Amino acid sequence: MSFEEAKFWTVVGFQVVNAVATSGMWLYVRYGDRNKEVDRKFAMLSEEFDRRADEHDRRLSRVEGSLERAPTHEDLGALHDKVNLTAQGVAKIGGQLDAMNDNLRLILNRIAEKGMP
Repeated sequence: MSFEEAKFWTVVGFQVVNAVATSGMWLYVRYGDRNKEVDRKFAMLSEEFDRRADEHDRRLSRVEGSLERAPTHEDLGALHDKVNLTAQGVAKIGGQLDAMNDNLRLILNRIAEKGMP
């Protein structure tokens, strides 16, 4: 076997090994479980995202429903006016009680000084 023949068969051998390795790699990539696993994970993530988005939609609907029933600015203004009227009435009653207390003390002081008639 001459040097040229050895060189030829060596090149052919490397080409065969390269072709087999490339074919094996192609088969692995094409039919390997790796792609199926990635696809399965993407499907799981998509389902999880859809579930979470649906939950957020339900929560947002509940919040919007609550806000529709919430008092408006005018309602709060009317309530504030009523609270102010009540506070004024309570202050008036407090003033009247102070006056009655002062009158009672005055009467008791007179009785203490001069005695019961």
